[in-house]
Amino acid sequence: MQLTLPLLPLLTLLTTLTTLTTATTTSTIVGVLIPDWSVTIPSYTSTGATVVSINALETTYKVSCLSGAATSLCHIDHPWTMIQGETTASFTGVYTAWSSGSDAVTATRDWACSFTSLTESVSCSLSYQATGTYDGSTYATSTSTKAKFATDKVQYDELLVTGGVNSFTAPAATETPGVAAGGVVGPARAMVTAAVVAVAAAVI
Repeated sequence: MQLTLPLLPLLTLLTTLTTLTTATTTSTIVGVLIPDWSVTIPSYTSTGATVVSINALETTYKVSCLSGAATSLCHIDHPWTMIQGETTASFTGVYTAWSSGSDAVTATRDWACSFTSLTESVSCSLSYQATGTYDGSTYATSTSTKAKFATDKVQYDELLVTGGVNSFTAPAATETPGVAAGGVVGPARAMVTAAVVAVAAAVI
C-alpha cells in the first residue's frame, strides 16, 4: 500500500507505527523507503519480511512470499534483501519480470539511497537488468540511473514483518557497532528516518 503524505502527517503516522514495532507480537508493520522509478518491481500482496540483523543504525530484512501464498499473489523464488537505516536504505531483488509458455525474462533490480533527515532530499541510484527469452528469441536489457527525490513529494510503503519481530526489542537493537549499548531504540529511529518514499524524481 502506498500513500502520498505531507511531512507532518507522515511523521505522526510513523510515530504510531513505531509503537507497533515495540510490541511483542508475531507480526507487525514497519515503514520503509522505496524510490518510485518507472522501472519497478512487481507489486505482490502476499509478502512477508524477516529480520535477519539489527542494530541502532540499520535493520536488514529478507522479503519472501507468505506461506501458502498463490503464485498469482506472490512469486519470489529467492528472498529479496532490504536494508533500512538512519541515513541509508537499499534493496536487491531477483524476480520473474515476464513469463509465457517456454519464454521467461528474469530481472535483477538494485537500488541504494542516502539521506540526512526527513527535511532534506533523498539521493538514490538504481541499476536494472533483465535477461531471458521473448517470443523464442534471446532478450537482454539493462539500465542505470541516479535521482534526487524532493521532500514535498514523499510517500511511504508498508512492510509486513512476520519473522524476527522480537528482534525490535532485543538488546542488539540499541547497540551501535563499535559503541557501547544504549540510547534510543534502533528500529524506531531507523523507521522514523527511513520510511520515506519519493514519488517524483529529478533525474541527475
